[in-house]
Amino acid sequence: MARKVITGAIHIHTTDSDGTKSHEEIAAIASQAGLDFILFNDHMTLQGLYEGKEGFYKNVLAIVGYEHNDKDDCNHLLIYDIDRVFPATMEAAEYVTAAANHKALSILAHPDEIRGRDARFRSYPWTDWTVSGFDGLEIWNHMSEWMEHLKFYNRLRMIFSPRKCLLQPTKRILRKWDELAQDRKIVGIGSVDAHGFLYRAGPLRLTIFPYKVQFKSIRTHLILDEPLAQDFPIARGQVLEAIRNCRAFVSNYRWGDAGKFSFTIDSKGQEAVCGDEIVFEPGLTARINLPLKGRIRLIGNGLPVKEHSGRSMEAEIEKPGIYRVEVFRGRRGWIFSNHIYIRDKS
Repeated sequence: MARKVITGAIHIHTTDSDGTKSHEEIAAIASQAGLDFILFNDHMTLQGLYEGKEGFYKNVLAIVGYEHNDKDDCNHLLIYDIDRVFPATMEAAEYVTAAANHKALSILAHPDEIRGRDARFRSYPWTDWTVSGFDGLEIWNHMSEWMEHLKFYNRLRMIFSPRKCLLQPTKRILRKWDELAQDRKIVGIGSVDAHGFLYRAGPLRLTIFPYKVQFKSIRTHLILDEPLAQDFPIARGQVLEAIRNCRAFVSNYRWGDAGKFSFTIDSKGQEAVCGDEIVFEPGLTARINLPLKGRIRLIGNGLPVKEHSGRSMEAEIEKPGIYRVEVFRGRRGWIFSNHIYIRDKS
């Protein structure tokens, strides 16, 4: 089957909340960056949806969701495929359940965020891990990692080079993701968390994290069975369903365009890509191919299975479980795939 990989940026704020550019301006920047889709998430508002901001902007598909939080400004949830904003008085379990009841797509935002003790730069983590019913989580958030590495002594370097801090998703969140995925499909996405913040220091005026810079950092790639449709409702459905079904991988564009990355597990006519489920049988083989050389790791049930440096790797799958791939260039994380699910025949 000829599959199509499309590339986008997720978790984008506009002037509807605390961003600094309009939907139209951001979409134009996304087009220049070569993206196929963008997902907007302003805080506690769907104004962009009500004003008809969803649609194609030249060659870029734009989808409008929103970002919900609890009364303590924690437990942020990205919600898509919804036409209403839930009450601000709800607790995390309530708005996760409400999103599921409305068949919306919901993703935990910056769930393991840790920042410094400075009250100006507080953390916004996910704290209620008793909840269920969400569809996925951000495994890599540009803003979160930047803030986690920010120190007084490196502030200027971090401001002028905001992509240099990106090392990889934290081991904390990868462990949590593998743990959750043992029970059910959980999509892992990468997010830019873009605001285009303005920094002022005396006469100095500087935009930290310009949208055009962040669109060349953390990207989410979706695997489609057919090319992205030109009809907006159909294309919107393709993107949201690919995310729901975990047919995705995440990359840091700074280390190379990952669009031609592939990860399959196959045997005797069965072939699975990210998000797929197949039945275990002897002879199953994982095949990973890269557009550039890298250090490839196959992870099974949260543990290393095999590692190899180069542009390709194969590995025999010896038992059922959940399998994903990590790729590094030097010590920097480049590509992180979603799981392929190998089920026991029983």
